[in-house]
Amino acid sequence: MDRCRCCGKELPEKNLLLYRNMPKSAQFFPTEEELENEKGLDIVLKQCPYCGLVQAIGEPVPYFRDVIRASGFSDEMMEFRRKQYSEWMAENNLESKKVIEIGCGKGEYMTAMETAGCIAFGLEHSDENILEAKKAGHNVIKGFIENEDYRIKGAPYDGFYIMNFLEHIPEPGGFIRGIANNLRDGAVGIVEVPNFDMILEESLYSEFIQDHVSYFTKDTLENILRLNGFEVLTCESIWYGYILSAKVRKRSDIDVLALISKENEMNDKISGLLKSWRAEGKKVAAWGAGHQALANFSLLGMSEYLECVIDSAPFKQGKYTPATHLPVVSSDVLKKGEIDVVIVMAGGYSDEIMRIIEREYPGVEAITIAKVAEGFKNVERKPL
Repeated sequence: MDRCRCCGKELPEKNLLLYRNMPKSAQFFPTEEELENEKGLDIVLKQCPYCGLVQAIGEPVPYFRDVIRASGFSDEMMEFRRKQYSEWMAENNLESKKVIEIGCGKGEYMTAMETAGCIAFGLEHSDENILEAKKAGHNVIKGFIENEDYRIKGAPYDGFYIMNFLEHIPEPGGFIRGIANNLRDGAVGIVEVPNFDMILEESLYSEFIQDHVSYFTKDTLENILRLNGFEVLTCESIWYGYILSAKVRKRSDIDVLALISKENEMNDKISGLLKSWRAEGKKVAAWGAGHQALANFSLLGMSEYLECVIDSAPFKQGKYTPATHLPVVSSDVLKKGEIDVVIVMAGGYSDEIMRIIEREYPGVEAITIAKVAEGFKNVERKPL
């Protein structure tokens, strides 16, 4: 059973594409002596029905950890990279910050990043590549992100970039999480892969090679990045449409300070009212046993001040509120004259309930929880 490289779901039995007798490696050219034993292989492609990723089935090439790059010798490409990196660094204030290339090869692109003004590092597996990169004066670290727990020397980094390397990785999800786990909160990056959208649009049937195990469209690239720790800021095709380039930011925790502040504010307001009513000898009930009211009974410490909870739903009456164990009763309790104050906590029905209290129980004081939130202090017997 084959599973998706991105989401881990089971892949279908049906092949999306099958190419027979294909080169087993884009980097292996047999000598005359090797021809007798050299054979092609079948490239089998499947598409995940859940996340959509198109992927090659089977083992990756043995050298997938090493970067092999010819475009580093292209003057046009190098000029393109210099401009791209300079603009990206300016956008993200990365001058004098630590930026690492994941899979840096011989450091071809590191020169362009260094001239942009950051403190550039590279991560590379190939000893040969590392030797050449260091000869050129680049700061290269030996290693490969085997999984999400892998730690890169010198981490955390402020930014990263990975140029046409992700498509070689057999387990790209864990690899991407591994990148994220070596970055500072809010760190940014550039992720580039061959553009499978273009391959489809132009019917480039000869673009499939065993070296590439994932074929990313714009949607599937964005998806795998979002699933593994990044916000996708932009994603567009570049370099004559051949490359998909995504700008990303490491996902940060959602800011919940406003929620905490609001809870604390409500706690102060409601506890002040409840304590004042207790000091006056008044008995208090709440009207409403919906999920927000139930949460407030717990979060705001209201239960110790309430006699009961009124609710119009018969299936709740005669039972108790979960967690706080307040008795749930019908509004008939107000006819007994034992309740002095009602806090109405019924969401969109609150105004209607206020009118019912005013009309049918004129001796009972009432206030909505919304008015408490507004800081209303004086409880009245009429709708608020």
